[in-house]
Amino acid sequence: MKLSKSLGLLWVLYAATAGAVSADDVSGRWGVGAFMNYNVPTLGFRNWYSNANKFGMAFAYVPSQRVSVEVEYHRSHFKNGSLESRTFIWTAGDKKPHTSPDAQSDMKFNSLLVNGVIHLGKKLPTFQASSFSPYIIVGGGFYRYKHNVSGMLWPAQKDKLVLTLPPYTDQQYALGINTGFGVEAFIVDNVAVDLRSRYNFVVGQLRSMEDWGLKETFPLMLFDVGAGLKFYFGKK
Repeated sequence: MKLSKSLGLLWVLYAATAGAVSADDVSGRWGVGAFMNYNVPTLGFRNWYSNANKFGMAFAYVPSQRVSVEVEYHRSHFKNGSLESRTFIWTAGDKKPHTSPDAQSDMKFNSLLVNGVIHLGKKLPTFQASSFSPYIIVGGGFYRYKHNVSGMLWPAQKDKLVLTLPPYTDQQYALGINTGFGVEAFIVDNVAVDLRSRYNFVVGQLRSMEDWGLKETFPLMLFDVGAGLKFYFGKK
């Protein structure tokens, strides 16, 4: 429902501005860009993984000077999850904490999103060198994640710690929304550096691993901050 409302808002913004042409006549331009971000899990997701790099590309269309619409793809890979160093209590044995020496866990994220970029105040983009414009961004779409866990020792075994739990993979296509703010600064005509930060809400979950102190996590929330380089083409 939240995703539908966000996409509906984007459509209203587009419809309201598609016919508006500013004095600088920027409507009808389009652009492409590449982004590099720092992806930071928050709340319960933070207990599983630390930070990871996030890379992606975006296509932008400019219906008016106030609003642009983006379609973006991003990929992120979380490695060396906390399960690899967490301990469990061997209750059937010496009742002491133990790690799983062969433990491995990682998680890959892919996202395909549609965003509305709404420029604020009087600093609207002119696509000319040395101009800049702050904005807010809101969007939604699909997140695909794949979570792999293997090599975890079985806490209930007796005599020796030699048996491991079966490896598992949780994979899901999940809906999500994101919102944040940024600034677009043109270094030369039609070429901009885009600095932004966003909060991502993903309707997905991770199964519990309670022997290692990890509860089921739902939803998955992430904060990202980064920069991109965007090239614009079309009307002048």
